[in-house]
Amino acid sequence: MITQVIRNKKINDIVHRQVMAALREILSDPDRGMVLKSSATRRLKSSMCSKQVGKIKNLADVLAKYGI
Repeated sequence: MITQVIRNKKINDIVHRQVMAALREILSDPDRGMVLKSSATRRLKSSMCSKQVGKIKNLADVLAKYGI
């Protein structure tokens, strides 16, 4: 019973830290609310199209290729 309480407390602490870290990251974004330049928008769209066509590989595939 006591070990379950301790385990729940540890889980709650971990979840709390992760949520706080995510909120800190979101709220401290210096680019938040800024408008992308048209060139950046074009590059993002091009990248998304490349991904749909299959020209982009997953990071896991690249790491596996190099044995990392």
